[in-house]
Amino acid sequence: MRYGDPLGKAERKQIEHELSVIRRLELEDYFLVMWDIVRFARREGILVQGRGSAANSAVCYCLGITAVDPVGLDLLFERFLSDSRHEPPDIDLDIAHQERERVLQYVYERYGRAHAAMVCESITWRGKMAVRDAARVLGYPQATSDALAAEVERSGGADAVKRLVEGGLEAAGLDPGDPRTRALLRIVQGLEDLPRHRSIHVGGFVISDRPIGEIVPVERASMPDRTIIQWDKDDLELPGFIKFDLLGLGMLTMLSDALRLVRESRGVTLDLAALPPDDPAVYDMICEADTVGVFQIESRAQMNTLPRVRPRCFYDLVIEVALIRPGPIQGDMVHPYLRRRRGEEPVTYLDPRLEPLLSRTLGVPLFQEQGMKVAIVLAGFTPAQADNMRRAMGFKRSHRKMQEVERDLVAGLSANGVAPAVADKVLQYLTAFANYGFPESHSASFALLVYASAYLKRWYAPEFTCALLNAQPMGFYSPATILHDARRHGVEVRPIDLAISEWDCTLEASTNEGRDGSLPGLYHEALNVVEEAGGADSPEEASGAFRQPASEGESPPPAPALRLGLRFVHGLGSRARDRLRAAREAGPFRSVEEVVARSGLGPPELRVLAEAGAFESLWPGRRDALWEVLRNSRGDAGPLARRTVKTARRLPAMSEFERVLADYRTTGLSPG
Repeated sequence: MRYGDPLGKAERKQIEHELSVIRRLELEDYFLVMWDIVRFARREGILVQGRGSAANSAVCYCLGITAVDPVGLDLLFERFLSDSRHEPPDIDLDIAHQERERVLQYVYERYGRAHAAMVCESITWRGKMAVRDAARVLGYPQATSDALAAEVERSGGADAVKRLVEGGLEAAGLDPGDPRTRALLRIVQGLEDLPRHRSIHVGGFVISDRPIGEIVPVERASMPDRTIIQWDKDDLELPGFIKFDLLGLGMLTMLSDALRLVRESRGVTLDLAALPPDDPAVYDMICEADTVGVFQIESRAQMNTLPRVRPRCFYDLVIEVALIRPGPIQGDMVHPYLRRRRGEEPVTYLDPRLEPLLSRTLGVPLFQEQGMKVAIVLAGFTPAQADNMRRAMGFKRSHRKMQEVERDLVAGLSANGVAPAVADKVLQYLTAFANYGFPESHSASFALLVYASAYLKRWYAPEFTCALLNAQPMGFYSPATILHDARRHGVEVRPIDLAISEWDCTLEASTNEGRDGSLPGLYHEALNVVEEAGGADSPEEASGAFRQPASEGESPPPAPALRLGLRFVHGLGSRARDRLRAAREAGPFRSVEEVVARSGLGPPELRVLAEAGAFESLWPGRRDALWEVLRNSRGDAGPLARRTVKTARRLPAMSEFERVLADYRTTGLSPG
C-alpha cells in the first residue's frame, strides 16, 4: 500500500472525498482502465509515470498511476476533478518512448479494435500558416511570403489581418491598393480557424463499451496497426468519449536503459521509487549547476539559477522546475523569489491569510494551484469556482467569462474584508498569471525524474552517459558536449571500433584505477563559470561530486568504460544498422576482408568508417585502413594485397590534430 495500514486521518479523508466524486461522476471504469494500462507496462518492465493534474489525486497515487503524494504536498484535487466541471479528467501517462508502441498495441489487443481507437487532431489555419498558404496560392515569391509571415509573427499571430492592414503590407513591400493584395487579405481572413489538415493525435486513445464505429467514423491511419476516429480531440464531449493520453517521454527511455546498465555492469539493482532521498552529494552537484543531461534543469537559464536557488530537498526541485517558466517570468516573480531565497529581501505577504498558502514559496505565488487557493481563501470561492476561474483565464480565454470571474472576484474580496489596494494586486496577479501558470502537481511529477537522473549522473556517470547517448536526440546538448562532460566526471571513453562496437554505445571493463585527484583544464573552465554564478567555493568542494558511493569500509564498485557505438558515424542509416547487426550475429569481425565480405556495406559507408578510425584494431592507421578498404571493396589484387599489418606503412600517419578533425567530420564527436 502507498500509505500503509492503517491510513492516516488526512489520507483517509482525502481518499474518501475523491472516491465520492468519482462515484457521482461514474468514472470508476476510467480509473480502472488506466490502472490496467499501467499494470501492463510495469509487468513488461516499461517505465511509466502519470503527470499533469492527475498528480493532484490520491486515488491515482494509490493505483500507481502517479508517483506524487498529493496529501503530503497539499495539492488541490479540484484542479484534477470536480463535480461542477462537466468534462472528463485528464491523465497524461508518460511512457518510455521507445516502448510506447508496445503499450499502444496492448490497448488495441486488450479492448479490441472495435472498441479502441486513437484520436484525430484537426490542424487549423491561423496566423503565419494562413498568410503563407494564401501568398503561395496567389503566386507571391517565397521572399514576400517570408516577409508577410514575419510581420504577422511580430503581433504574436493573434490577428493576422489586423497586423497586415496596420502596416504589415507596406513593410513586406506590398501595395495595399493592389487587387491581388486585397485578395490576399480576404483569403487570410476567410481561412482563419478553418481546418487545414488532419493528423493522428500524439497519444490520445478512446475506449468504448459500444463499437466505436456505431458512434463516430473510424479509419485506418497511415501508420501500421493503428486506427483512428475522424473526430477532433476537442470534440469528444459530444459523443461522450473520455480520452486516455499515452505519451512518449525520452527521459524515461534513458532512465530505463541506465538502470539496466547499472544492473548488468555493477550488479546493483536500483528502483527509482526507492532511491536514497535527499542525497547531499546529489544536491551538491545540482547546486554547482553540474547538470548537463539532467532532466528539466540542464538549460542555460536553469543552470544560471541553480547556484542561486541552491536546492537542498525535493520541494526545492519542484520550485526549480516551475521557476523558469512563462508564468513566473511574465508575472515578474523569478527575481523576487531569488532575492528572498538568498535573504536579500524580507518575506512578505499581501494578506496575512496567504501565509499558509505561500510560505513554501516565500510569499511569491508560482503555481496554478496557489492562484486557485488564493481565490478560495481571500474571495470565498469554492474549489469548483476556483477551477472555473483558472479555465476562464486560461489559454482559450473568453472575454465574457473573464468579466464574470473578475466581477465575482471583486465582490468576494470585498466581502472578505480585503483592502482595495490589496484586492487590485490580487486581481492583477490572478489575471496575469493564470494564462501561464505551471501546475504544482505537474512540477512535482517532473521533479521526481530530475532527482532520479541527477542521482544516476552523480553516482553512475558511465551508465548515465551511455544511456543518454543511446537515447539521442533529446535534451539541449550535442553528443560531443555530453562526452566532454562525461570525461570531466572521470568516465573512460573508448573509440568506435568495428571489432568491438555495437550499433549503440556499450560498457566494458575499465583499465582505469580511478581518478588521481587532478582536475582537467575543461573542468577548471566550468568551475570558473559556477563560481561567477555563486556556486562552489573551491575546487575541492566541486570535486566532491565525482566520488563514487560505497558502504562504510568498502571500496566502490569499479566504474566501467564507455565504448562508442557505430550509430554516430555519419552516413550509416537504418539499412546499414540492420546489416551490421545481422553480420555481428555470426561473430565479431576479425579483418578488413571480413568486414567487406560480411557487412553488406557499400564503398561510401566503408570509406567513412575508415576515416572515422573504426578499423584501427583490424588495420592500424586510418589512411592505411582506407587504402585497404578500397582495395578489398574493389577486388584489387595489386601490390597492396601483399602488405600486412606488420609491414611498414606507406602512408604518413595522421597527426593528433588531423585525427580530431576526422572525428568531428565523420561522427560529430571525438573520444580523445
